[in-house]
Formats: sequence, structure tokens, C-alpha cells
Amino acid sequence: MFIKVVIFVTFRKFYTFVSSVICNIMKMKRIFVFLLLLVFVVSSSSAQNRRKYRKKNWKEDMHKVYFAVGATDFVGELGGANKIGSTSFSLRDFDIKAVRPAVQIGYIYRFSEYFAWRSSFDYQWLSGNDKYTSEIFRRNRNLNFRTATYGLSSSLVFLYEIKQKGHHYNLRGVKGWRWWAVTPYIQAGIGGIYFNSKGNLNGSWYPLRPLCTEGQGIVATRKKYSPVQFVIPLGIGIRFKIGQQWEIGLEYDQTITFTDYLDDVSTTYFDEQALLENKGDLAVAMANPALDKTPGVGLYSSTRPGQQRGDPRDNDHFISLNLTVYYTINKGYVPKLRF
Repeated sequence: MFIKVVIFVTFRKFYTFVSSVICNIMKMKRIFVFLLLLVFVVSSSSAQNRRKYRKKNWKEDMHKVYFAVGATDFVGELGGANKIGSTSFSLRDFDIKAVRPAVQIGYIYRFSEYFAWRSSFDYQWLSGNDKYTSEIFRRNRNLNFRTATYGLSSSLVFLYEIKQKGHHYNLRGVKGWRWWAVTPYIQAGIGGIYFNSKGNLNGSWYPLRPLCTEGQGIVATRKKYSPVQFVIPLGIGIRFKIGQQWEIGLEYDQTITFTDYLDDVSTTYFDEQALLENKGDLAVAMANPALDKTPGVGLYSSTRPGQQRGDPRDNDHFISLNLTVYYTINKGYVPKLRF
């Protein structure tokens, strides 16, 4: 009987995990369908040239290192448009005021003509603030957060290189096609991030996780969340050759997480007296910094214990747009020496 229970619980957790991944991917399908169609159009337009010049050995392009810098935007309970947040990701959730920097360094190993493996270290700065919205209830909620995330990830990359054979330099009197190469690609993988969200109160920043602002760990029904989380990075991009060993590119990424607590907001307001007894005045102030707490006013009742503080139906995630520089290590394939 015990073994059956263990098997059932394990299967249930696995099923929940897979369902969560599928649901998150499906919520973003419209954006990725559009980008995939864009890649298909670009690829198809030069398919004839590719077939003509594909004889060049892909092993010349096996090893790359790269550096990316860009901007990232948090998609969760905090931030978004001037209305109630959507139940699934949409471009209306984009919050220009919450955009923060992103940096990435990595390595790419190309093991076939169409596939490569990519590993990277990612730094993302995430932020959200209710003061950026004019939606009356969210603005009165007055919550905010910021965190740096440090991540490691590995992804499988499908790439489609399009080349135009020709001369590499502008030589006087030499006619014909100028050489060029462009590579659209898509990728998906798995990784992990570390975060430590902080909230601002009267100009000072305080770590939010130890304060248990929604009663995490104080009552059995609300579990503490971990600062280390698994993520699924999805991306699409395009690279342009600018030299024998150098490329530049533009890449759009979405990082799916399995937590709703990147911003420390997920469920309902917790009992203030219980929070005061267990975590003190600071926790109470950070849990409910509402602008209007006047008894009898409609906005006051919206921030009372048990009222909605966040939406646990959707996990947090973040998007980024990066400009990337690539350097090919082994330009010109050198075979192994034989003695």
C-alpha cells in the first residue's frame, strides 16, 4: 500500500510539472508562431542560394563564444498595463517603466549542420511597482519589488544558415556578388536561477522572503518558497556575419519559471495580527503598504486579510531582447593529428 501511495504522489507531481510547462508554452504561442513564421519567410526567400552553396563544411563553425547585452521586463503580479492584469501572457503586460538591463555570456557547440548546444550564464535585473499603473485597486495596493537573478542554462538550438557565396572585400574592378551569411534560429532548454527579492519602504530596501508577507511558513497551508528555481528558457533570434570570425545578432527570449513568488506576491492578504506576532512590525508594513487604509472606504476593504493580493493561477516569467556578439573559435577546421 505504501509503495502505491508513493507511486501515485510521484506521478501526480510529474503530471503537474508537465502540465505547467505545456500551459505556459501555450499561453505564449501567438508570439512564437509569429516569430517562427518570420524565420520561415526569411529562410524560404534564400533557400535556392543555400542549396547552391551548402557544400561548405559546417565544422568550420563548431565552437563559438558570445556576449549579449539587452533589456528585460518582468511579467507577474506587479507592473503591466493600466488595467487588471491578464490571465495569460500578452503584450499588454509589457511595462516600459519596469525595463531593466540584462547580460549574458555563453558558449555554443555546433554538432551538426542544423543543431547546436548552447550553455550560458545569465544576469537579469527584474523590477515591478504598482505606482507605475493608474488602475485604481492595483495602485492603492502599492506593492513593489526588485531583484537581480543569476542563472545557468543549457539549450538545444535549431539553426538554418543562409549563405551567399562571393568575394569578401570591395576590390576595384571586381564585379559579382558580395559574400554574406545570415543564420535564423530557435532554441529551448532548461536551467536554474537564484533570486533575492527586496521591497522598498520609506526609501529603504528590505529582503521580502524572510518576512513571510503572505504567511509562508507561519501556517501549514502556505509553504515557504525557495530562492533557487528551475526555469525553461525559450528564444528566437538571427545572426549576421560581419567578418571571418565575427557575427552580431538580435535575440528575443522568454524565461518560464515554476514559481509565482519572484515578486513575493501570489495569493491573499494574511492575518496582520498573526504576522505581527511571528515576524514583527516590518513584515506587517511590507505585506500591506496600501495607500488608503481608511475604514469604511471601498479601497480599504480590498486589502483586508483574505482579500486578493495576487493571482496564483499563473507563474511569473520574464522576457528580454538582447544584442549579441559572437566569436568563432575554430574558423577553419583543423583535423586531428595522426601519428
